[in-house]
Amino acid sequence: MFQVLVNGIIVGGIYALITIGFNLIYSAVRFYHLAYGAVGILGAYLTYQIQKFIFETQGGGLITGFLFGLLISSIVTGMLGILIWKFLYRPLRKNGASNVSMIVASFGLLIILQNLIGLIFGQSAKTIRLSEVTTQGYEFLSASITKNQILILIVTLVSVFVFELFLHRTKIGTAIRAVGQNSQLAAVVGVKTEKVIYITFFIASFLSVLASSLIALEISLKPTYGLMLILKVIVASIIGGIGSMRGALVGGLMLGVAENFGAYYFGSQWQDTVAFGLLVIFLLVRPQGLFKK
Repeated sequence: MFQVLVNGIIVGGIYALITIGFNLIYSAVRFYHLAYGAVGILGAYLTYQIQKFIFETQGGGLITGFLFGLLISSIVTGMLGILIWKFLYRPLRKNGASNVSMIVASFGLLIILQNLIGLIFGQSAKTIRLSEVTTQGYEFLSASITKNQILILIVTLVSVFVFELFLHRTKIGTAIRAVGQNSQLAAVVGVKTEKVIYITFFIASFLSVLASSLIALEISLKPTYGLMLILKVIVASIIGGIGSMRGALVGGLMLGVAENFGAYYFGSQWQDTVAFGLLVIFLLVRPQGLFKK
C-alpha cells in the first residue's frame, strides 16, 4: 500500500510540474493552450535524441547525456513557446478572435505537432534510459524506489522550489503574477504585458519539457501522448483551481495518487477512468477547484 502511495506522489509531482506551466499560461492569456502537451512531448523527443547522440557518438554517459539533453531541449522548446505566441495566438488575438477560436487553433496546433513528431522521429515508442542494465531499487519504509524515480523526485522538487522563488522574489516574477491577477491594471501601472506573456510562454514550455522528459523515464514516448497528457493537465488544473499555482501543485499530486490507487484496486485499465471520474466529482461538488485564483 505504501508503495502505491510513493508511486502516486512521484507521478503526481510530474503532473504538478507540467500543470504549473499550464496554469501560468492560462493566468496570462485566459484560454486553454491545448497544444501545451504536444510541445512538452516534442521537447522530450529532443531530450531522447540528444542523449542518444552523446552516448553513441561522443562516448558520454547516459545520465550526463540525459541532463545535457534536458537542458538544451528545454531551452529550445521554450523558444518554440515564444514563437507559438508571436505567430499564432498574438495575431489571432489582435484580430479579435474569441476564446473558442483560440482553443480551436490550439487544438489544430496540437494535431500538427503530433503528426510532425511522428514524421520526424517515427511512430515507434521511444524510452529514455539512465542505465544500460536494470538495477534493483532502494528500500524505503517497505517501498522500493528506483534510481529513475529518485532523479524524478529531485528534479521535480528543485524545479518547483526554484520556480516558486522566481515567481515571488524577482521583478519578472512579480510582473507575471500582476498580469495573471489583472492584465489591464498591470498595464496601467507600467508593466509591459506583451513582454511578460513572451516570458510566460518560455517558462511554461521549459517546464513542460522537464515534466515530459521525466515521464519518459517511466513510460515509453509516443507521438500521440501529447493529447492524453494535456487532458491529465486539465483535470489537475480543475481539481486544484484554474490559474492557481498552489492549486496546480495540489491538483497534480491528488491526480497522481488517485490514478495509482485506482490502478492498484481495479487494474491499470481503470487508471484513466479514475482520473476523469475525479474530474466529474469536482465539477459537481466544487467546480472552482480547491484553491480559487
